[in-house]
Amino acid sequence: MPVERREGKAGGAGEPERAGNADVGSANGAHDAEALARELLAAAEALEAASKTAAPAGMASYDLRVRIRDGDTPVFGPGRLTLLRAIEATGSISAAARRMGMSYRRAWLLVEAMNHEFREPLVSRHIGGVSGGGAQLTPFAQNLTAHYDTLIKEIRSLLDAHVPTFDAYLKGGKAVDPDEV
Repeated sequence: MPVERREGKAGGAGEPERAGNADVGSANGAHDAEALARELLAAAEALEAASKTAAPAGMASYDLRVRIRDGDTPVFGPGRLTLLRAIEATGSISAAARRMGMSYRRAWLLVEAMNHEFREPLVSRHIGGVSGGGAQLTPFAQNLTAHYDTLIKEIRSLLDAHVPTFDAYLKGGKAVDPDEV
């Protein structure tokens, strides 16, 4: 879902105002954002795992890996999406790298590449300080990931509709004429 619509849902008209000082509200907002980021990362990991589940013999399945390219150069795909989701969930490039079993250097280089390949940066970094710095996705990155998710869902829906046709072609599949499916 694009950022514009997501922002409209949180704290919109008709929602009661929070009582108390602003620090409590921002702490709750930070907690809600962290929970949402964890939920998004879990959903991305579940989608990735579901796409790797093997179908039983006689049932067709497919692999889906969509990469966005700038000319011949791949600039976005499932790996970079997973990295962005991990950064969003952890608030840190190094923690995201650890979560993914990737070196910090590789994660940092991927973030640098993404920040230079797109019209606007995807990750903003906060260096040092009392909390030790951190990273977060920009609104531009949130829109990009939402549009990529929509693309993947639409492609999966189209493929799911055609899989039964390929079942009929398989040796262990239904004994039905594929043109009648």
